[in-house]
Amino acid sequence: MNRGMIFGIGMVAGAMLFFILQPLLMAPQITTVFSPDDGAKVIGLIDNAKETIDIEIYVFTSRDVVEALERAKSRGVQTRIIIERNVISDDNDAIFRELASKGFNIRYASCAYKLTHAKFIIVDGEAVLVGSHNLSNSALYKNREASVIIRDSAAVHDFMDAFATDWALAS
Repeated sequence: MNRGMIFGIGMVAGAMLFFILQPLLMAPQITTVFSPDDGAKVIGLIDNAKETIDIEIYVFTSRDVVEALERAKSRGVQTRIIIERNVISDDNDAIFRELASKGFNIRYASCAYKLTHAKFIIVDGEAVLVGSHNLSNSALYKNREASVIIRDSAAVHDFMDAFATDWALAS
């Protein structure tokens, strides 16, 4: 066999191996988050952000999350937050005013929906936390909550598209 033929066989074998192993190498990574035990995973997700954090949330009252966002901001992480205006207490308004006064890019959810009951955080366009967790200390450390952190480009991009739509509609 000549070198060209060996090279060609090697390329074909390599391509076949890639297509066989690709589903295993590119498989979505899913991490479960069950509070009250795993609430710190939510803070850890924010603390590990390098470039961007997009949050769409119904209730936001957690001081721990505010502090994690402040740490992210000090690292240069660009953050956008959509928060629901129509909740039972005034706590969302207080967090909204606080974060806005600290220079965070925050908007109220659109009135196009009866409520924005979504609860998700997109980090660096690579991971999304989605589930029952609001950003409250009760949700993180006291309630039984269930969410997942998904690392899958197609799923993350779906959430990024939904966030972009809702960001454009938010005020």
